[in-house]
Order: sequence, then structure tokens, then C-alpha cells
Amino acid sequence: MPVIQYGAMQPRLRELYAFWEDRKRRTEGKLPSILRVHAESLTPWLSNLVIMTVRREGEFVYRYYPKTFVEQFGVDMSGKLTTELPDAQRALLEHEYDYVRQKKRPTWRVYSGEFENEIVTWERLILPFAADGETIDTLLVGVYEAKNAGMFEIA
Repeated sequence: MPVIQYGAMQPRLRELYAFWEDRKRRTEGKLPSILRVHAESLTPWLSNLVIMTVRREGEFVYRYYPKTFVEQFGVDMSGKLTTELPDAQRALLEHEYDYVRQKKRPTWRVYSGEFENEIVTWERLILPFAADGETIDTLLVGVYEAKNAGMFEIA
């Protein structure tokens, strides 16, 4: 039984999840290894994909941060630690990344935040990878903006 209910998820994230599930099936239920993923196979998601290296418990490094996010958020996080993020953002992201690391399974969520005086809604899918099939060493994070049609106002 899948952990994630496909119906509500953004179509590109469903495709990314199916990609991960396919890799997991090939490893007979163990976690897939990022070392067995060809870079070209990630092309459909690259502009919305963050790749995190898990160096040790609670330490997450941005290995790949897309140009589209650099342009949108005005910062290139490539090679930087999550500890360099503003406190509230760091706490939220590290909690999610550590949850996936500990549970050894994907997580998905929808969230809204204020960006340049506008409320923007995002969907995030975090997928675990492990070179040894057990110890999480990489997280693929698909992030897509969800249209909220102006449903929210800033208080």
C-alpha cells in the first residue's frame, strides 16, 4: 500500500514519486541508491528539484539548487547547509528532512507562506535515497507552486 495518496498530489510530483517507487521495486524493497540514478533521468523535474546530501544526523547540505529557485528567491543555496537559512525556515525544513531520514519513507505536504507580500502555496515531496539500502544519504525534494487563485490575503 503506497504511503502517499496520489489523487491530491500535483501531477509532476506524482511522476517523481512513481520514479522513486520504480527504483525502490528494483532494490527488492530496500531504499534506492542515488548512485544508480542517471542524471538525465531527473531532467523532467530539474527546475523544481532540490537535491540534499545528508552528511550526518541533522546536517543537510544543498547539493543541487535549481536556477529557477535562485531567480525566484534571490539566493543560491548550492553547497550551503540548512543551518544558513532563517531560523523559522530552517526549523521547518530540518524537521521534515529529519523525519524522512528517521522514518526512511517519503513525505508530502502542501504549505502556504508569504513571499514578497503575496501568499503563495507550494507542494513538497521528499524522497529518501540510501547507497547501502538503509542509511539515508540523499534526499530528492520536488517543489511545485500550487495556484491558490488569490484565496488568501495578508493579515
